[in-house]
Amino acid sequence: MPETIANWYLVKTKPLSETRVFTRLAEAGFEALFPRISKRARKRGGEERRPFFPTYLFVRFSLDQLRLIRYTHGVARVVSFGIEPQPVEDAIIESVRARMDDEGVIRLLRKPAEWQPGQSVTIGDGPLSGLEAVFIEELPDRERVVLLLDAVSRFRVTVAKDSLQR
Repeated sequence: MPETIANWYLVKTKPLSETRVFTRLAEAGFEALFPRISKRARKRGGEERRPFFPTYLFVRFSLDQLRLIRYTHGVARVVSFGIEPQPVEDAIIESVRARMDDEGVIRLLRKPAEWQPGQSVTIGDGPLSGLEAVFIEELPDRERVVLLLDAVSRFRVTVAKDSLQR
């Protein structure tokens, strides 16, 4: 007997189809979560909204509706581990929702330009966590930085900007 309890699942869309799939599923009566971020548009100078999780949406449905989701135009697949889709925990959905505003936009907290070339920093996240490095420059995407790492010999690494600590 098919399952009629609705759970949250992760739906992978075809590239650049997130908005269309979100709209189609919402119009079909499904609860969907499509978090976006605002980024400064390079060419136009304004802001543009981009998916926070490119090519992924969270959709609430029961397994007896799986076929409808899979065959929605623009859907690539429902994320599964084995034969059946893997439900997403409600705590994850609530965590994402808590960071979204009324328009579905996640406002990222940006650190001010607080590092200067030559300044000593500590990498706080990732595989290089805890290592000391020298700040060299911030990359044009403003989310990554270049560091000079002096662990074994001096070499340059690129890391996420928010992984740095003083």
